[in-house]
Amino acid sequence: MIPTMAMPGGFWAGFSSPTGKAPLVESRFALLDGHTIHYLSAGSGDRVVIFLPGWGCDASLWREQVPALASHVRLLLVDLPGHGRSDAPDILYTIALFTRAVNAVREDACVERAVIAGHSMGAMVAYRFAREHAEKTVAMIWVDGAFGIPVEIEQQVAGFKSRAQDLRSANYPEKLMAFVDQLFIPETPAPVRTEVRRAILATPQHVLASSIENLADPTLFTPEVLEIPAFAVFCPFWHPERFVDIFRKYLPRFEYEVLEGSGHYPMLEKPDPTNAALRRFINKIWPELSGAGL
Repeated sequence: MIPTMAMPGGFWAGFSSPTGKAPLVESRFALLDGHTIHYLSAGSGDRVVIFLPGWGCDASLWREQVPALASHVRLLLVDLPGHGRSDAPDILYTIALFTRAVNAVREDACVERAVIAGHSMGAMVAYRFAREHAEKTVAMIWVDGAFGIPVEIEQQVAGFKSRAQDLRSANYPEKLMAFVDQLFIPETPAPVRTEVRRAILATPQHVLASSIENLADPTLFTPEVLEIPAFAVFCPFWHPERFVDIFRKYLPRFEYEVLEGSGHYPMLEKPDPTNAALRRFINKIWPELSGAGL
């Protein structure tokens, strides 16, 4: 058994739950194909939300959600393969691999069913998980993410291939930061910009390139209808209203909110409104929590 480690302070110092106490966060490792998948566990109980970060980022992306939610639901914050403290072997980094990693974490944490929440690329993983493990999925949450949108597929595939080439070039850090900076808006706080850049630059080059390259897979752009509750928090700068009808076609129980004044990382840029939106949806999934103060 891989040991766990409690993390009541350190990275989480300064964050407090509604009870006024710092949340107890355990660092754990699941196994997949002989490699370790790192995740953080906070809270307890059978109501579980699994949080998946976006491309290049790690579990710390969701730290602001821990004090807001962990008193009422159990949270699992995952470092996807190649990211954060998870192993980064020289393999193909695909949505299928990431989905298998999420299931490995679920099994390691002894969780039967969960809400799967993903940011950006993590939302594509959440959708894939829900397709493959419908019986294990209570609901799905996107934070500025989506499944592979089945419009302009050739253009999207070409864009991923071109970006992967940039990430394999000798001057990839410069091209990488130019791409990342497009995800911010003028109002994005400087500390958030610094943190996101740090996290992505810390992710190995081969992981960044492979995960982008493997998004250029046309099969990712053939969604299917899922009859599960689904909720999205969108930021306006990529005009998500263009795709709402498509989302509802494949997710008949889909609902969403648009969060103004945030770039691509609302969980860090606007944590309070993001948490409020998450609470509203979670209370719909588990109505008994609204009476318990969530």
